[in-house]
Amino acid sequence: MYFFSKIQYLMRTTRTGEIQRQSFLVQTIILFLFWLAISFPPDFATPIGFLNLIQHVIVGLVLAVLVSSLFPQSIIPPEELYLLKPSNLFRIFLYSIRLTWDILLAGIDVANRVLRINMRISPAIVQVKSPLPDALQNTINANSITLTPGTITIDVEKTAEGYIFTVHCISQENAESILKDAGFVKRIQKVFRWFF
Repeated sequence: MYFFSKIQYLMRTTRTGEIQRQSFLVQTIILFLFWLAISFPPDFATPIGFLNLIQHVIVGLVLAVLVSSLFPQSIIPPEELYLLKPSNLFRIFLYSIRLTWDILLAGIDVANRVLRINMRISPAIVQVKSPLPDALQNTINANSITLTPGTITIDVEKTAEGYIFTVHCISQENAESILKDAGFVKRIQKVFRWFF
């Protein structure tokens, strides 16, 4: 019996170590990419700019490893590392493209409503129950609603039955759409149904 409990302990610690390594690697990569995004030299095509680029890459790598080592709390919780598989990232990318398209169309609609003389707006506040099971999916839904012009998530309440969103809409049509679809639930379900 002792032998089996020792094996289970080793399996748990090995799995925990693997998750910690993955979290460290993911956090280091995210911090490094963020560093490059905010400090990328615009003149990297010139010889001096290329040396500047190399300097930025080295400093960024050192800082990313240092920060990840000093603060081991992961940016992405270990239970959500499954999101970083290439197939899952591709689905999230497709969702982001569709969301960007919806944001563009909604922005045009809001501009059309607001710039007219008679301003075709009829604000409404609606409450809708979300059928999504976990906090991550509901957070994505709430943020997607808020990012879309003409709607904003005012409150998200967790109840025993699930999550209830309170959403402000610029028009009755938007309110009806939110009530019918509960935001972006169907698209989020399509993205997440393949993850588990």
